[in-house]
Amino acid sequence: MKRLIYYSENKIGLAGRAMQIARLQAVAVDRNRKVQVTGALVYDDLWFIQALEGEASAVKSIYDRILSDKRHANPKILALANASSRLFGDWSMGFAERNASTEPLFGVHWFNKGMNPETMTERGILTLMAELGRQGFLDSRAKAA
Repeated sequence: MKRLIYYSENKIGLAGRAMQIARLQAVAVDRNRKVQVTGALVYDDLWFIQALEGEASAVKSIYDRILSDKRHANPKILALANASSRLFGDWSMGFAERNASTEPLFGVHWFNKGMNPETMTERGILTLMAELGRQGFLDSRAKAA
């Protein structure tokens, strides 16, 4: 099994963002479930940061699709490694937004005022995602589009 962590620039505009994110999540949850990929995505107005875990070919296929997705710009892989177990259990794709409710966790785990993926570590990202899930902020249910 492989685990891939990447970040990209968020190109979803403010107008209709909630609906677009809901659609993105619904599609991701459905597609990932079919190929047994689990993971999480955190985002703010500027960035997406995502962890994907599953069979190498399925993870690669999802990342290849992200490379051509106009909602993402300049994707960069932070980590790609073998994983002996899943960190995200049965989450087909958990989503969490950086907002007033989650901001304290971002500050604790990333020690920065803004979400800057170029300064984040793999461990910091995975720890934050786990804590968001533990505290109920990482929504793993598909929303209606």
